[in-house]
Order: sequence, then structure tokens, then C-alpha cells
Amino acid sequence: MYVDVHAHLIHPSFAGEEDAVAARALAAGVERVIVNGLEPTSNAAVLALCARHSHLRPALGLYPVDAGAAAIDRGAWVHDFAPPAVVDLAACIGFIEAHIDRVIAIGEVGLDAHWAPESLPLQEEVLRTFCRLALRHDKPMILHTRRAEQRTFEILQQEGVSRADFHCYGGKVKLAVRIADAGYTLSIPPVVERGEAFQALARALPMTAILTETDCPYMGPDRGERNEPANVVRGVAAIAAARGEPVDEVRAAIAANYRRLFEPTSGA
Repeated sequence: MYVDVHAHLIHPSFAGEEDAVAARALAAGVERVIVNGLEPTSNAAVLALCARHSHLRPALGLYPVDAGAAAIDRGAWVHDFAPPAVVDLAACIGFIEAHIDRVIAIGEVGLDAHWAPESLPLQEEVLRTFCRLALRHDKPMILHTRRAEQRTFEILQQEGVSRADFHCYGGKVKLAVRIADAGYTLSIPPVVERGEAFQALARALPMTAILTETDCPYMGPDRGERNEPANVVRGVAAIAAARGEPVDEVRAAIAANYRRLFEPTSGA
């Protein structure tokens, strides 16, 4: 089977098409799609969507920029989107815990030093809270680590988290190998088809550390086109080409990695 461990099917670009996109994924052989929440509203939407499709799995979390919203200087905000609203962290965690039996992972959570670096201290506090939540319920984590890969790795080690995926990893290859050696996985999006940095990552990592994702609607193989889970098939082919290995072997290895991290008791 093919797997997409990080998709945003509740993104506005999929509005009204969520079920069709999910169906296209399954028709392409993508038998597992982990749909990630970003904040309370999307967490609820993720649960509702996944309830309609047996091959979708919900991951609930809090995007790091949202996690640090209280520390953002709104007067100095220069980006072309509004700064996020402050989230009631206790209520967010309470919602996740209320649905924990349905949740396959805690995510998307992590650190982001790109959009709001001034909020990193608060982001770190929130990430540690989610690490402890994941450990309390024996759930893996799906991590956003933009320009904060090293620090995220350090926090996981300090908190004793052993089950986690670094989604759409964009850091140094040398650090990626260290992350893999520590037992974590790193997921690669379909942009690997045309992205030399992701191709280098695919070559450098042990096969046991590689997963596939889409981060849809972003990071697709075709420039300017909306990405979706069915494109995982192209991502696997590109990873296999970069490694010089048969596609079927790479697909099977990635499926095994998925089961080991996310569904260790499943025979799927």
C-alpha cells in the first residue's frame, strides 16, 4: 500500500471536494491518509471527515504559529495573512483527550522559526506539553520543524519521546541522519520528483526512516498545481529513482515503516 502521513484535506482549497479527493487517493492505492489538524476548528473538521472514510486517520494538534500566538507582536506583523488568534491550550488539549481513542497521532505540532520567531519560547513550552500528552496516551507525534529542526530534536530527546515523524523535513542532511539514528522517521513529499534537496535526503537516510506525505495542498510534484494524496504514488517513484532501488521494494518498506510507527498492532 501507499501512505500519506501528513495531509490537510480540510484546507479551504479542498472545500466541497474533500470526499472526492479522499476517493481518488484510495483509487490510486493510497490506503492510509493521516489528516492533520492545526487548531480547534480544523481538529473538529478532521474528525468529521475521517469518520466518513475508513482509509483516513485523524491526527489532532496545534500548529506552532498558533501555539505561540499570545507572544506575537501584532503591530509588527508583516506577513500577507492575519496573525492567528490566541488558542485556549487547556481546551484544545481537553478536546484531543476527549477523542483520543480515535486519534492516530498528535499533530501537527512543533516549532516554527520562520513566521514568528519571537514566539519560539512559548512555542517550546507548548511543544513540551504536547510531548507529555503523546507519552501519556502512547501516541506518536507528527512534527513541524521549520528552521527549528535541531531544537525540536533536542526537546524530543529531553522529554523522552521515542515515536515521532519529522514532516517535510527541510534541515541539514547530517542532522537528518542523526534524527534517523535516534529512531525517528522523516516524511518526504511528492515535490521530491523535482526537488534536489529531498532527493539528497532520500539517498542519505536509511530506508527504515523514510515515510511519505503530501502536505497537501502544498509541496506537489507539479509547480503551481494543487497537491493531493494520490500524488504519493509519484513521490514513492521519485524516492526509488533517487535511491536506485525498485519501486515495489521502496513502497513496501515505507508501508512497513508506517505500520511500525502508527499502527503497530494492525495487520493492515
